Amino acid sequence: MFSREMMPASTPKLDDLLLTAKLDSSQLERITAELNAISMAIAALAPLDRVELRKIAQDLQVAAIVSDWIDDWPLERAGLPEQYNIQQIRALVLIVHHLAQQHQPLVRRNIDDWQQTIQADRLPLQSPQLADYIGNFITMYQDRSGGAGNLSFEELAETALNLTLGLLFYGSPNGHQRLWGALLQRSQ
Repeated sequence: MFSREMMPASTPKLDDLLLTAKLDSSQLERITAELNAISMAIAALAPLDRVELRKIAQDLQVAAIVSDWIDDWPLERAGLPEQYNIQQIRALVLIVHHLAQQHQPLVRRNIDDWQQTIQADRLPLQSPQLADYIGNFITMYQDRSGGAGNLSFEELAETALNLTLGLLFYGSPNGHQRLWGALLQRSQ
């Protein structure tokens, strides 16, 4: 019998992300928008560069699938596609999962700060760390939407905080499957 420590760690693969039905164009657009928002949340927590992203994509064996996405990083308004194809989405899910795992200490720290502000009956922006994160997220969102975003400051701040909670789950051992399932469910 193997102990838990002796079991080899599994590496998330594209094959873990099953698709049981064909996605239409509007579903792919919704998934693309959500993946872009999640990517912005990670980048708002910790700066990401192309070299790091390329290394992660190579390690996950998806570099060829997401090379254009990496070349366009950070995603500028002109570089944002309306939709990714299903292979790109699956590859980006693996990358987001990896990044969420890698940055779990930052994610947890932000969630702890958020809980403390709630308990102290303060606004999240009164926490310096949360204020930085929310500010970074809002700046990226506005840059990428070209000012055409229809969300208020408060809605964007709430979105940033909710995405942080999502990153907690997406960084778990089976987080890539959780993210995949959430994307498919929300695209309906």
